Amino acid sequence: MIDYIVFTIFRIFKFLVLLLPKFIMKLFLDGLSYLIYLFNKEHKAYAQANLDLVYKDTLSQKEKSSIIRNSYRNLMYNLYEFIENPTLNLEELEKKIHVENEEYILDAIANDRKIILVSAHYGNWEYITSYISLKYKPTTMVGRAMNNEYFNEDMKNNRNKHNSEMLLKAGSAKGLMKALKSGRIIGLATDQHIDPNKGVIVDFLGHRASQVDSTARLAVKFNAIIIPVFFIQNDFRNYTVKFDTPIEPSDFEGENQLLAITQKEADAMSKQILKKPELWFWQHRRFKEYHKDIYNEQ
Repeated sequence: MIDYIVFTIFRIFKFLVLLLPKFIMKLFLDGLSYLIYLFNKEHKAYAQANLDLVYKDTLSQKEKSSIIRNSYRNLMYNLYEFIENPTLNLEELEKKIHVENEEYILDAIANDRKIILVSAHYGNWEYITSYISLKYKPTTMVGRAMNNEYFNEDMKNNRNKHNSEMLLKAGSAKGLMKALKSGRIIGLATDQHIDPNKGVIVDFLGHRASQVDSTARLAVKFNAIIIPVFFIQNDFRNYTVKFDTPIEPSDFEGENQLLAITQKEADAMSKQILKKPELWFWQHRRFKEYHKDIYNEQ
């Protein structure tokens, strides 16, 4: 019953998002993000711990607090786009987007390559399920199921529009292989913590962290090109889609091939995060396997 009540409140919020003038929504989301910043103590503490680990004393506390505040604002803008984008066509989406290094994906398509997009929980990663699938080729994404069944169904419906499909993380391997075989672009955000037994250990933002290597495995198996992509927020309803230097699996050989490919992915993500850190999701325990103490874990 509680899940349904919460979902009903969200549906009212969705209605207001699509009804209210954009400048009012921006003010509302800015205010809401600031309130969450003030009261969401647990996740704010995770963000602070991550920033302290990565930047140490090279940033002042004022600068770190600003990054955290803006990270919450980015999440609210992300929620807005998640609601609005399924209602827009390609022409309407393109009014909000500038594309950088588009030749990387166009060349891959022209050469009939199988394409794997890797990204982070950075900026507005939901654009893979809208802009990418409408502009280039149908996409298949992997996501985690939500605890609230009503939210889960709504999220699935949103993400399955615009020539896109969503696979649940559990048991997604067969679906991803099928998607690649059929010529779809697959996309994964690979920047969150994973059990080390299910991935590899990389250097991420200057520190050891576990990272999923499934994209590397798929790239090797299908000779697919890996293209890091980032959806950079410039302002409210204003984004740059940046395709980064492609990663060719054939450039790496030997027993450490999967690790080397995954490290290249981590390097691309780290580089982009450090350019505009306020757009990354700092509020999760990215380094908990090797730095439990920073989250007050034993």
